[in-house]
Amino acid sequence: MDLYTIRKNLNMGIPLTNMNLRVTDYARVSTDHLEQKKSLQNQQEHFEKYIKENPNWIYVPGYVDEGITGTSDIKRDHFMKMIEDARNGKFDLIVTKEISRFSRNTLDSIKYIRELLSYGVAVLFVNDNINTAMPDSELRLTIMASMAQDEIRRLSERVKFGMNRAIERGEILGNNMLYGYQKNKDTKELMIIPTEAEIVRKIYRLYAIEKQSLSQISHILNHEEITTCQGNKWCVSTISRMIENPKYKGYYCARKSEIVDYMTKKIKYFQKDDWILYEDKKRIPPIVDEELWTIANNRLLLRKRAFQMRKKEKTIYKERYLYSAKIYCADHHTVFHRRKFRKNKQDITWICSEYLKKGKSFCDSPNIRESELNTIFKDCMLRLNIDTNDLFELLMGYYRHLEVSTGMDEKILLKQKEIENLSIKKDKLLELNIQKSLSNQEFTTRNNLLNNKIKKLVEEIHHFQIVQKKEMQTSNKTEYLENILKEKISSKSTFYKIVNSLLDHMEVSKITNNKNNIQLKIFLSMYDDSTLKTSHPILENDYQFKRGYDTKGTKRYQVTYHVSFYF
Repeated sequence: MDLYTIRKNLNMGIPLTNMNLRVTDYARVSTDHLEQKKSLQNQQEHFEKYIKENPNWIYVPGYVDEGITGTSDIKRDHFMKMIEDARNGKFDLIVTKEISRFSRNTLDSIKYIRELLSYGVAVLFVNDNINTAMPDSELRLTIMASMAQDEIRRLSERVKFGMNRAIERGEILGNNMLYGYQKNKDTKELMIIPTEAEIVRKIYRLYAIEKQSLSQISHILNHEEITTCQGNKWCVSTISRMIENPKYKGYYCARKSEIVDYMTKKIKYFQKDDWILYEDKKRIPPIVDEELWTIANNRLLLRKRAFQMRKKEKTIYKERYLYSAKIYCADHHTVFHRRKFRKNKQDITWICSEYLKKGKSFCDSPNIRESELNTIFKDCMLRLNIDTNDLFELLMGYYRHLEVSTGMDEKILLKQKEIENLSIKKDKLLELNIQKSLSNQEFTTRNNLLNNKIKKLVEEIHHFQIVQKKEMQTSNKTEYLENILKEKISSKSTFYKIVNSLLDHMEVSKITNNKNNIQLKIFLSMYDDSTLKTSHPILENDYQFKRGYDTKGTKRYQVTYHVSFYF
């Protein structure tokens, strides 16, 4: 039944329960707690029974979102599926408990109610006694939705107020998921878990004393099959947060962040100087001593600053050249810049930016020739057994226009669905005309408009079928494609793409006082071979190159690279 007829019947005093309608329901709870799950089950059972007991209604299976907040509609998959099904004309009426279950955002409530009405679908809010098919429903809906939205605001303010009072009283905040500790339910104090505390000390020791990287530490812990509190594998961010946490040295810490807006959930993170931080070793027994904690955090801070500098420089120089923002001075953590060698304009040299700014007296890192780096990486590719299948997939990027991947089948199917929906609308128009609810002139006008739309869709489908046929012809050019790939497999552009995918960054230093002996640490990022992942170099090799030219006034000399590859 269409919306026009529903409204006409309501105006005549005929209730919804006496109309022949296809009816579904929507239910939602905002958490996955047991009590909320029980409430959700009750909602489903109640509305299914409510709909099925009405002999005039046809039950359409309902839609449920579990553990999803009502302040955002994007994450509510089943809600969005319901909107899509309404667009496709699968039901006439949605029954739901109250406005707060539908949405707690006033703008979203109005937007989706209007959208559903445009599809000929009404919503019945049982507890609020609002039927959106009625003309005055939007005013009442706006008032009720605003009240539901304000309830969220008040709840957020109450939670924030409670948190601030707890901080003033010095209560230890957070749940029982801090690795190494367990919270006493009665005293609210932290108690050390000896087995986990030993792992915490190991992490600090590996990072502060043995100078292992966060990535290397995570590999070690995962290799030893040690898991986090949640039973997950260790990652860099988890270890970083652990090292930064003052609780591990016996300090109370609070007000590190605050939610700025209850709707967007945007969080403001405060500087460390603004934290509430003080020693409280009685209620928070330390796992590591302050000296070890300080050493670890000083190193973490320096490495974060170096990373931010590299990130900033990568933003400036990203993808300008193959090795842009990827070569760093091991002494100063500064990027190397590209220069053309003065005696051979074709041979590119990479030099530390500090050397270029302040001279040799400040930085005497060796310069790097690009041709020598290219030779090293070609050898690296051979040693790592780069699969030619990977190269094939990489090169397919050159020839996407030869693949049948433009989704013509899906486009044709969508157009056909649109035609089906328009045909349903034509049937409804005819029904209205037969019932004398629509004049002959208005019926002819609307029917012609729908016919024109259908004609246009049929033409579009015909066009897609022609394109599809051409694509099928193109797909038979496999032999031609393979011949091109054989030519491209050894091209310069392909080599650049492989190196760019493999290389994260490299660190340059000299060995002893001889700048012709170069230490090069190369860190790989994209190579996927779990058997090679280790905290030690995966490859080590020496490379020797002759420099200088056989011309008057020049000397030929030998440069040796001691190269180590890491993940």
